[in-house]
Amino acid sequence: MTLNNITILGQATPAVNAVAPAATTQVAAAPAGDVPAETQTAPGGLFGGGGSTILIYVLLFVGLWFLLFMPQRKRQKALQKLQSELKSGDSVYTTSGIVGKIVAIDDTTVTLQVSEGTRIPFLRNAVVGLANASK
Repeated sequence: MTLNNITILGQATPAVNAVAPAATTQVAAAPAGDVPAETQTAPGGLFGGGGSTILIYVLLFVGLWFLLFMPQRKRQKALQKLQSELKSGDSVYTTSGIVGKIVAIDDTTVTLQVSEGTRIPFLRNAVVGLANASK
């Protein structure tokens, strides 16, 4: 029966009975001063501390802002442009789904002719798109 000394992290410990005959195994840990600088990491993980966590959340918020809110702003600006460029004779549809031809227009209202002899006044903001020119 042979007791082998195994050195792990600078401590000598007796080994358990080895089944196969083996020579003394030495596992030596390098002292802390011998570790190359490029393999040492700063305390606090990959990004260096708690301040980077806030930076990550800010970047996520900015990314979500552009993905979610910017397309809505684009659509809103396009709708405002359409409503400001309305003119008499345009075929349009409203938020309620009524399709008609503009016969009168002022700053806040438009009057649509939906059939022969039927004219309905709407708020200008209720017009949401141009209808097909074939109507």
